[in-house]
Amino acid sequence: MKQSQRVLILGAGINGVAIARELLLNGVSVCMIDQGDLSQGATSKSSRLIHGGLRYLEYGDFSLVRESVHERGILLELAPHLVKPLRFAIPLAHRATGVMSSGLRFLSGFRVPGAHWLSSRFHFSSERGLYLVNMGLTLYDWFASRGNLPRHSIHDSGEEGLPQINSNQFHWMACYSDAQMRFPERFVVSLLHDCQMIAKEKNLQFDLHTYHKVSLKDRKVALSPLQDPNSILEEFEPTVIINASGACGDLTLQQVEITSPRLMGGTKGSHIVTFNPKLIEALGEKAIYSEASDGRLVFILPFGDCTLIGTTDVREEGNPLEAVASPQELEYLVGMVNLVFPQVELTTNDINFHYSGVRPLPYQPKGKAASISRDHSIKEYEGPAGWIVTLVGGKLTSWRAFAEKVTDRILKKLGMSYFSDSKTRIIPGSKDYPKTESIRQAEQSRLCEKFQLSLESIQYLWGLHGTYLEDILDSIPDFSTELITGTHFPRKYVLWTIEHEWVETIGDLVERRLMLVFEQTLQRETLQELAQCLVESGKLSSEEISGQIESYKTHLQHFYGKAVS
Repeated sequence: MKQSQRVLILGAGINGVAIARELLLNGVSVCMIDQGDLSQGATSKSSRLIHGGLRYLEYGDFSLVRESVHERGILLELAPHLVKPLRFAIPLAHRATGVMSSGLRFLSGFRVPGAHWLSSRFHFSSERGLYLVNMGLTLYDWFASRGNLPRHSIHDSGEEGLPQINSNQFHWMACYSDAQMRFPERFVVSLLHDCQMIAKEKNLQFDLHTYHKVSLKDRKVALSPLQDPNSILEEFEPTVIINASGACGDLTLQQVEITSPRLMGGTKGSHIVTFNPKLIEALGEKAIYSEASDGRLVFILPFGDCTLIGTTDVREEGNPLEAVASPQELEYLVGMVNLVFPQVELTTNDINFHYSGVRPLPYQPKGKAASISRDHSIKEYEGPAGWIVTLVGGKLTSWRAFAEKVTDRILKKLGMSYFSDSKTRIIPGSKDYPKTESIRQAEQSRLCEKFQLSLESIQYLWGLHGTYLEDILDSIPDFSTELITGTHFPRKYVLWTIEHEWVETIGDLVERRLMLVFEQTLQRETLQELAQCLVESGKLSSEEISGQIESYKTHLQHFYGKAVS
């Protein structure tokens, strides 16, 4: 491949960024664009879990489970600052229920004739019993046998150290291991920092433009900023266009005027966040993976000083970027919490905020939403407009494996050999990461003393950057300890974030860089000071501050149900 040639990637979510990184590792220059911000779609709207997909076993997706548990192990090693082990408990009410319905789901996954007819004609209990779950977890442990996480175990309800569930309803708990990525938004930023490092190491070109659109004429693309669509930032002829716009994949093809059958049939997943202290106490440090009597599933997850609850699985036909949690979904999630923890008496008034996203699943016109495969694939188009590859499916856990497969396909077509060390290349922030809790605490105390910041500030910053934090703070000229009101973030650090992490708006900072949306209280004064930082960085004018804040408050209320105090 000539040095002047580049691959164009449409979409800056986790899959698009992962492919950019994989291509760069293989000596290929990359240009990325997104019509919005980084991770604005499904990446930031997921359940934030790195898991093997326990329930996929029921549909016979063994290869997906095998790949996912393998990738989980890789992530725990390569990004320990952002991916943490998490122990789950499954409340169980019966011993032997769910065998018939589970068996039919398994047969349906293999498209066995008559399986769907039987499940629609006869009613079998969907609730999974102790024997079935124990069998499934044994198989799950076998797939993850190369990992170092604890194997599953069965307990009586009420045992010490377990969540305080409704013991009258649930008599046992099956515990197993997976992992949690609290902030995939920050993970994507870390991957992008790595892309910059790789490009510098290999003397390659890497460009990222958010809030831009692309137009396609013949084989040439023109990139234009959304604020000034008539101006052209750049024109070039990409070697291949990778459509990594997730659930918006069909819309993206329409925008560049490529005729294609429908590829995406996404389902909406909604989540709620609550700071209810009774729920936090009852849950403890373990997560709950529970199900309703009709087989619908829910996660109740410890999340710092709050609890994250999700998810729903509802077919979505509208614009994926306009997805909002419905009142029915919020009631369902609250009801599921009360089924497991009736003593908490959670209500919709306890919801601090909610969010909703659309999974980039393949189009499947019939069947339950839960039966749609979560595996990934690519669809290719070749014609007068060039070679366009569209990503279909994918999940947070399997980003690296998906990127590996896509890159291998592209390089083979270009006559190049695939080689990558992404299985062993650590994510920025993980270098020399402390092996024990006591070493981590000592390191954070050292940083407190060096930069004269409180332990709370260092802990917040460490949670976003890991060991990369010291390099960042060292690079900030005239660093001071002045904080943004209502946060633990130094003002100088926020200015650094705007300059180095592709920030354009208040929302970029609140939702996908500083993660302030997860704070219990978000003050208007905080937004005011963040807007002033954007002014100082040349992203906003002083006259626009008031209007931008009011517009953003409306956005938060509509998409998150979150009020600004």
